[in-house]
Parts: sequence; C-alpha cells; structure tokens
Amino acid sequence: MEMNVVVAPRYEHLRDKIVALPALMARGEGEVLFNGRNKIVRFNPSVDCDIVVKRYKRHDIFKRVAYTFFRHDKARRSFDNARLLRSRGFDTPREVAYIEQKSAGLITQVYYVCAYTTGEAVRGQLIDSKPFNQRLAEAYACFVASLHSAGVLHRDLNPTNVLFAVDGEGGYRFELIDINRMRFYNGAVPKKECMENLTLFWWLTDVYRFVLDKYAIVRGWTQEDIARAVSVKQRHDRSWVRRKRFTGFLKKYILGK
Repeated sequence: MEMNVVVAPRYEHLRDKIVALPALMARGEGEVLFNGRNKIVRFNPSVDCDIVVKRYKRHDIFKRVAYTFFRHDKARRSFDNARLLRSRGFDTPREVAYIEQKSAGLITQVYYVCAYTTGEAVRGQLIDSKPFNQRLAEAYACFVASLHSAGVLHRDLNPTNVLFAVDGEGGYRFELIDINRMRFYNGAVPKKECMENLTLFWWLTDVYRFVLDKYAIVRGWTQEDIARAVSVKQRHDRSWVRRKRFTGFLKKYILGK
C-alpha cells in the first residue's frame, strides 16, 4: 500500500514515528479518546510532545475517486485550515501531519495528526449544566462574532467543536477542532450565512437566545436582525426533526433496522 505523509516543519524530527502511526493504531496501541465513525487516539512520540491522531472512516469508491482527483480529503483540509485559522488570529490544536493511504492509485484511508489539547468543550458548561455559565456564554458569543467578523465560517460549529480554557487573567481562551469543513471569506461572513451558522449551536433554548443576544450586540445587529435569526433557527430545527423522522422511518420500515 502506498502512503503519502506530509509533516509540518517543526515536527519533521518525528517523521519516522508519524509514519508508523497507522500501523500502531491498527495494533490497538495508544490511548483511545473516541471510537465511532472516526477513531481518535492519543500518542506520546517524545517526552515533551503529546499528539492526537484522527483516523477517518475508510472511503467508499465514490469518495476515493473524489478525494484522489477532484478535491482535498478531510485530513489534508484540516491540516491546511489549521494554518489558515492561525493566520487570522484564532487557535486550534497545532497541525502536525496528515497521512494518505492509497490502493490502486486511489486514496482509501486518511489520518490527521495534531497536538494534544486539554481544552474542554463548551457543551459541558453551556448545554449540560443547569443553569448555564453566563460568563462563558457571553465570551463564547463574542468569540463566534469575532470569527464571523474575520471571515471565518466553521461549518460544523456545534458545542463539542469549540474548546475553552481559563486564561491567566480569569477570562476564556477558545480553540476550534474538527476543522475540515470551513470557509474563509475575504471580508466578514455574510449575515445570512452567520444566521445559518448560529443554528448549529443548540436548540432554541434560553442559552441559545442568550448567546444570540450577546452576539447581536457585538455585531451591531438590530432587533429585526435578531427576529430574523430566530426565524432561521426555527426553520432549521423543524427541518432537522423532519429529516430525523424520515431517516428513522427508512431504517425501521425499509431497511428493517
């Protein structure tokens, strides 16, 4: 099997260990952090370096062709997007490498390697905690507003993909993860796209309305803008529920699952 390995310059001294990562994962080595559609494993290739490897689901034939000839795969996009994010002043676990495995000339399996982070997903204190952490919610709203103002659109901006840590002054520092689906604008993200992006945070609950109100203040939105954003959110949620019901029907009555 052919393998293409691209390593960030500052981690070039770890190349031999990075090349070995797919084999190590196949043998079940490393600390498993998540094992589902994709698998995420933590390794310690040197004394002062902890890394995380994300092995994406093996490609079907259509994705093999698409990622080989027409577009970059998820691992390479994550690697490139990490550098773009940092160039615009936003944090993400530092990119280490990406690995592409090929069979018969087609990309079959990819891995994204980045630095390990101790950041905590905002979901814990904004969604799962009752009452929610208002200071964190306000800081989160300001963070998302700064992303959009800087022309950064994270297409999977759910509360598990934004991590936070308390900084030395008692404020919050944020990091973005799962960054393979992003879009970068030359100017600010268009308002319509911002409203759609905000729908990914959570259901239309008190914390959602709180975040939306704080976001609107930072962006200078009017009450009419807020009402429109709520309408966009309501439409999004209804559509999501319909899709889930439809897929549930297919699984139960068509596929027999």
